[in-house]
Amino acid sequence: MSAQPSEDQLKGCAKCGACTPVCPVYRASGNEIYSARGKQHLAQVFDGAQASPVFEDIYSKCLLCGACSMVCPRKIDITEEVIEARTKFSALYGEHGYQKYLARKALNRPELLGAARVLGKTAANILGRLPIDSGLRLRLALFADSSESTNLLPGKGAGRLKSGTPITYFPGCTAQYLHPAIIEDIDSILSKYNQKLQIPDGLGCCGLAIMASGKKEDARDMARKNIKSLELSEGPILVSCGSCFSHLADYKDLLKDDPDWRSRAEMISERVIEISVFLESLLEEERIEVSVQQKDLRVFYHDPCHLRHDAGITEEPRAVLQSLPRVRLVELVDGPQCCGQGGLFHVGAPELSAKIRDDLGQKIVDLKPDVITTTCSGCLMQLKSSIAALAQNIPVIHFSALVNSCSVDLNES
Repeated sequence: MSAQPSEDQLKGCAKCGACTPVCPVYRASGNEIYSARGKQHLAQVFDGAQASPVFEDIYSKCLLCGACSMVCPRKIDITEEVIEARTKFSALYGEHGYQKYLARKALNRPELLGAARVLGKTAANILGRLPIDSGLRLRLALFADSSESTNLLPGKGAGRLKSGTPITYFPGCTAQYLHPAIIEDIDSILSKYNQKLQIPDGLGCCGLAIMASGKKEDARDMARKNIKSLELSEGPILVSCGSCFSHLADYKDLLKDDPDWRSRAEMISERVIEISVFLESLLEEERIEVSVQQKDLRVFYHDPCHLRHDAGITEEPRAVLQSLPRVRLVELVDGPQCCGQGGLFHVGAPELSAKIRDDLGQKIVDLKPDVITTTCSGCLMQLKSSIAALAQNIPVIHFSALVNSCSVDLNES
């Protein structure tokens, strides 16, 4: 008679392979060692031994998208295991380790991104004159602002309101430094509902990319800095980036072992609200006017992995977009998929990232959308690069820009 399996064995990987077909990195590479099952096997082989450069490189090839954990019958938190493994790695772990190291340093001082935006937007003016396969073309595509150059559906223009309820806003690095038009769009949207936008002083990067790199203490320092600023306000904390929202909501877990910060982190995590959920709540209260006009703008909405897997936010953004005049959503036949950006994954594994990116990009292009939108800052930049790589001229804009452009002005209703 065989021995009963231990509790650890029952909780551990069953080697069923359910995670393999949903792993974007496996699908792009064909190498099962990059799947969750492959990593679980690798971890058992090493079993606490000093990780080799090969081990570090394999563990760096993970998007932390969470798709594997969603289908795992034993509910193993693969992303947490990968992050925990990375905490023990060298500072320059994995392929292109030095580039990732520099990117982490930049995120510690996100104000430097402001200078990059000025230079990038100036250089982006030559985008159309660069060869299709130019690496510079793809990089400059990140700075091209589709919403400024494309007239989607002319809005009626909301008038400024003199009074209203202040809403605390966490802009994140992209809106604060790379694409400040996102802030303007959200401010305009809120003004339509007699609410004001306020951004506390002292905010920095949310810390998600740093956390994903295994630098947990650095991520905790970033969280403490943001908590100090955010706790000076009251009420909901509006977040327009799906990844930032997911990470701010996890501050309570990030600081759960710190007695001085645990309760403060919990209060912040409980207050954050994602932009589409916030707008969908207005829709439920009938504060957004639903148009009955003919819908003729084909819109593709990309689901950020952090919202789709971690937060389960998929219906709210679609409900908001479908309420807009002349908007018709187009969807992928096989359902949403990862864009391949993955925080610093696109820096450390550019070839794999581009393969995942362009597979999704071609499927989107085949839908013939008039505009592509999402809420995640990283996904937004990745999709811009994909459309540039495919030599297409489809606007890629933030969710708030589309809502602001298409929504009905209640002041005129």
